Amino acid sequence: MCGICGMIDLRGANRANPNLVRQMTTLIQHRGPDGDGFHNAPNVALGMRRLSIIDVRGSDQPLYSADRSLVLVFNGEIYNYRELRDDLQRQGYAFYTQGDGETLIHLYERDGLGMFQHLRGMYAFALYDRTQERLIVATDHIGMKPVYLYEHDGILQFASEVKCFTADDGFTARLNLPALDTSLTFGFPVGEQTLFAGLKRLMPGHVLIAEHGHTRIQRHWHFGEHPKPSPTTLEAATERARDLLRQSVRLHLRSDVPLGLFLSGGVDSAAILALMSLEETQTIQTFTVGYAAATPDNELIHARRIAEHFKTDHHERIITAADWWEGFACYIYHEDEPTANASAVSLLLLAEETAKSVRVVLTGLGGDELFGGYPHHHNIPLLLRRQAHWSGWQKALGGLSVGLEPHYPAFKRYRGLGALPSMLPPLRWVGLPRDEALRRAFSFDGMVLTDSLRERLYRPALQQHLAVKDAVYSAIIGDSWRTDPHQTAQALVINTWLHGNALLHTDKVTMAYSLEARVPLFDPALLDFAAGLDPQLWSRANKIVLREAMRPHLPAFALARPKQPFSTPIRGWFAHELREPIGDMLLNPSARVYDLFEKDALRRVVQDHFSGAAKHEELIFRLLTLEAWLTRFGVAAG
Repeated sequence: MCGICGMIDLRGANRANPNLVRQMTTLIQHRGPDGDGFHNAPNVALGMRRLSIIDVRGSDQPLYSADRSLVLVFNGEIYNYRELRDDLQRQGYAFYTQGDGETLIHLYERDGLGMFQHLRGMYAFALYDRTQERLIVATDHIGMKPVYLYEHDGILQFASEVKCFTADDGFTARLNLPALDTSLTFGFPVGEQTLFAGLKRLMPGHVLIAEHGHTRIQRHWHFGEHPKPSPTTLEAATERARDLLRQSVRLHLRSDVPLGLFLSGGVDSAAILALMSLEETQTIQTFTVGYAAATPDNELIHARRIAEHFKTDHHERIITAADWWEGFACYIYHEDEPTANASAVSLLLLAEETAKSVRVVLTGLGGDELFGGYPHHHNIPLLLRRQAHWSGWQKALGGLSVGLEPHYPAFKRYRGLGALPSMLPPLRWVGLPRDEALRRAFSFDGMVLTDSLRERLYRPALQQHLAVKDAVYSAIIGDSWRTDPHQTAQALVINTWLHGNALLHTDKVTMAYSLEARVPLFDPALLDFAAGLDPQLWSRANKIVLREAMRPHLPAFALARPKQPFSTPIRGWFAHELREPIGDMLLNPSARVYDLFEKDALRRVVQDHFSGAAKHEELIFRLLTLEAWLTRFGVAAG
């Protein structure tokens, strides 16, 4: 596990700057405290920071082919490296390390850009082919390891984190204004655009090829592109899922350093723990976060019960409002972009605690995405069916929804009426064009931001870019569209929420403390299985295939627990303990957000929330995150 960065001079004018690459690596030392490595050539400079997990005393990077024509810097783990190594050795390839990274070099030697079909892992790597004068930069199939790209003046730079580019005196942190409404609408970045002008993400399952002075990006993996034949019965589906789950966890336990598990009270992480217990002979260390406050669902109690059942060495991190606020400032720096995810702040604080005991931690992320655990998996098919049959008469009700929309924040104060902001928007969506309806549904239109709020809040410069989010999301819909609406919903969750939020923050907050997070449920074999699974099986009940697959290995109380969102007490904290610091940031006359929003309207939103006249905690969190990000990175908003 590492952080990587580097550059290539696309003009071939010998302008690669090894000193700049060294400076870039210092900004991601937290990703790899165990050492660094560099490759310097006139047109290419590569750098990395290493966190030693496999072949701790060997596998120093960069790694080279036998004739030194290929050079590699690599971030991540290739879990099936032993099987790949055995196969390659039988074909005559010689290995000089005991690690996993060297398999990438030999796969490229053998298969070129066809190498990716063999990989089971999480990775971001840069491989320079000196013979072909070709640089390839790749990220894994599902985006567990991020890569950012910055091209200017004929030089392409890449890095694991955005902050690396700030080492370049030629880089100016400017706001990518056209992307801001999209980010505020969803609460996280969507698509390849970042909020830094000129910076893009290399999207999951893609590889960038730079050669002959040009760059191109091509896809090497697409969710649902190669679905496995679907079992026709629930019994057969659960048996196949059980085999794939155990195989994936077994691979993810390969490590030369201690590892543990993030344990919530839900079935996903409990399933990973159960499968770990089948493989591990030593006591498993588990780690749970909780709050010194009342929450709708206390994960601590459920996690303790599961930990006791499996006799783990259980650790807890209890967070106060003051802890969360301090963690929030750290989160803003490590997240790179303003992502409004309150639970991610909690995860960062849990990672800080976990890193005191282990270097690798498994997580149960993925059960909802693969096996239909989110409301979207059922609401989206319902919306599409209603559009097909009821759109005519529901347009009138949709008009009522639009008329009441300005009053949604006030409605939230009242018992009964408070449900209207969640009940009325779906009526409106039925009468809208398909792509707009899906975009509004996925962004919880009306629950956080409404059209009327945008009209009041956004200054004219920002108002000009309202259509961007529709174009961005329409492209995602086109990429995610399937014949079956349940599979469309499944793909949309993965291509939106997962890519732009869950996986990004899992990487960022764990690596902030030099902790490697592994996600067994996103093994390519499991993803292909889930993509091909008959929705008539998995849509019967919440995550029924996963629950039934784990029935032989989990106690009944863990299987019987209904789906619960991972809640945080920020609603209460934002109204009481954190009210003063939030007001200090957002009501400050010199706040940077006033370059983007109408001052009186923004102050009214904050004051109405604090007075109880309206409920705006989700919107305030997004504005707060934006202000903290603009300030922390010195981003020019105007």
